[in-house]
Amino acid sequence: MTWQININSDMGEGFGRWQLGPDEELIPLVPTVNIACGFHAGDPRIMHRVTKAALAAGADVGAHVALPDLRGFGRRPLDIAPEDLLDDTLYQIGALDAFVRAEGGTLRHVKPHGSLYAMCGRREDYARALLEAVARYDRNLIVIAGQGWPARLAAEHGLTVWHEGYIDLDYQPDGFPRVEPRKQPGDPADVARRAVAIVKERAATALDGSRIEVDTPTVCLHGDMPNVLEVAATLRKRLADEDIEVVDLATAVAARC
Repeated sequence: MTWQININSDMGEGFGRWQLGPDEELIPLVPTVNIACGFHAGDPRIMHRVTKAALAAGADVGAHVALPDLRGFGRRPLDIAPEDLLDDTLYQIGALDAFVRAEGGTLRHVKPHGSLYAMCGRREDYARALLEAVARYDRNLIVIAGQGWPARLAAEHGLTVWHEGYIDLDYQPDGFPRVEPRKQPGDPADVARRAVAIVKERAATALDGSRIEVDTPTVCLHGDMPNVLEVAATLRKRLADEDIEVVDLATAVAARC
């Protein structure tokens, strides 16, 4: 039996003269790229550069929307009004799409970053704001969002919504990831093992040892992990050895529908 999975990775998370991850080197190893839109990281020059590189490599490009928190890298929860979240999300999607269109590409998906990912999963008003923004912009966009409210509200907004699998973050017992203020190096073999378990067993182990069901077409590899290139290479080899095909996001989603 041949299995399939998509790998998505957060990129473009620098600012000005600072670059956080090895974006150009990582892009060939992942089929789906989430590009920071300026709220937690990124700026116009970085957004354009990474978009161009991703499209040239044939990767999916999506908007990695976030809370307005450059200093905290979007990993701090903020008390934001849902109407502000809607407008902030629309703004970020439109900004990235300008670069995608300028390079002759098509925006494929939207994924909230960091704390916003969990906030939308846990609160209905935030999930509604996120999904309404996407639906107003383009209902063809796939949404990768935290389990919980986004999936329950997907049909109401006419959207395709999936949560992702965490392979370089620990699961909390409630199924959400334990967010790291500063991304730590990953054990390549352990990251690969977690990915295989999600694909073949549809399961993960939480910090308390409990088993969590994980039914998802995509797993996330964080581009700001210090040893991400080593981890990505090990992951791709292990997936190939396990007869797991790495595919684009739309193909992986279609296989689950």
